[in-house]
Amino acid sequence: MKRLPFRERPGWQDRLEQVGFTWHTGSREAPFPYWEEDAAYSFTAAEIELLERRSGELVALALDAVAHAIETKRLGQLGIPNFLHDAVKASWDRDDPSVYLRLDLAYSGGDQEPKLLEINAQTPTSLLEAAVCQWQWLEDRQETGELPQSATQWNAIHEALTAQWQWASQERGVREVTFAAARLDEDLATSTYLEELARAAGIKTQRLWVDEIGSSAAMDQLADLWGLPIGHLAMLWPFEFAWEGRDAAYLASTRTRFIEPLWKAVMSSKGLLPLMHELAPEHPCILPARFVDSLNLTNVGEQPVRKPLWSREGQNVQLPGQAATGGEYGDLPLIEQAYVELPEYQAGRGESRYPVLGVWVAGDEPCGLGVREGVTRVTDDRARFVPHLVQDE
Repeated sequence: MKRLPFRERPGWQDRLEQVGFTWHTGSREAPFPYWEEDAAYSFTAAEIELLERRSGELVALALDAVAHAIETKRLGQLGIPNFLHDAVKASWDRDDPSVYLRLDLAYSGGDQEPKLLEINAQTPTSLLEAAVCQWQWLEDRQETGELPQSATQWNAIHEALTAQWQWASQERGVREVTFAAARLDEDLATSTYLEELARAAGIKTQRLWVDEIGSSAAMDQLADLWGLPIGHLAMLWPFEFAWEGRDAAYLASTRTRFIEPLWKAVMSSKGLLPLMHELAPEHPCILPARFVDSLNLTNVGEQPVRKPLWSREGQNVQLPGQAATGGEYGDLPLIEQAYVELPEYQAGRGESRYPVLGVWVAGDEPCGLGVREGVTRVTDDRARFVPHLVQDE
């Protein structure tokens, strides 16, 4: 695993915008450069094989932990409100279909074991960048001769997600889907890309903003702008936001089926990390972790990381010996997780970068890799997406 320098492609901004990626140099929500044009991470085939194999194991263990949390009635400990417990269990018992998720891993290369930092299970972003934009980057570099034709990527994300939508349609009866996102550039692009994949799989679609989703006591399903019932809703909006909103009660009662499904609330909670450690304490990729208020004396190290059960973009995370980062989740219960050092690379001008590997999963099968590198050891909204390639020396 190496960080390699590259020259900027002529007109690279236009190239990215051709595939719908418009926030490459920042957005209103995160006014920082986001796409790293002059660097890439290089992996060997053996490193990718290790990452793929271990990621498959982690997905299986995460699903086991979801089942355990539901069966042992620990959803409250994971921060899921009581009124949703029965609906979450029903979603799991129905085996409501899932399309995708992302594992975030710390990895230093070679035969070092990757370590699971957290799971983005319901609303993972950086999808368009990983599936489309970095593949475009690779093809452009090969066309100019900067990279050999033998160079490739671990990147079957587009094909795997299309196949997953086909499975949902053909095997699970998902024929029509309403896609909804927040009014943010990145969320809209991610949701639009997922919609394009669903349509390619033969699914009929329509689009709403999240704040346009309707509800009524007279209806047992959520409704679109025309007052028509929504059968399946692909909502790029966190459940933890929705259960604090005006329509919270409908999450528990509606017959509308969510994609990603309601049971993904279990996998999205950072409380799943202590449960995974309880179930598989010897697994080399699972860091020791516990609930802060737990009487479990499992050793998570002398200087653990503290994280809220729910947080995004590195908010309210406390590394050993440091103050917690700012954010909106400071009043939530915490977990402690053993601290693992992210690898550090120099990016020029004396600046350090700290990469986190995002492994994409279609259904339960790992299918590709995206790399985000932070400017600090906590990956926040200043982190940049960096393309990758696979080539053996």
